[in-house]
Amino acid sequence: MHYQYKYVPLRTGGGFWIDNSSHEHCAIIDRHAADGWRYAGFIPTRFSGEGGMKEIDLIFEKPVEE
Repeated sequence: MHYQYKYVPLRTGGGFWIDNSSHEHCAIIDRHAADGWRYAGFIPTRFSGEGGMKEIDLIFEKPVEE
């Protein structure tokens, strides 16, 4: 089975502490799940000068029909 992947950027705030109180990541994951995508993880893509994650890519996958 082969998979198709989708990467969705998400700004995290960039400081040492990340504020997820808006739950934006939950809405993104729920929206993609409703479209048949499965959340597969995340990759940090930008960092602050203190080493905090400024941006991440949420990774989604779904099977490709052959």
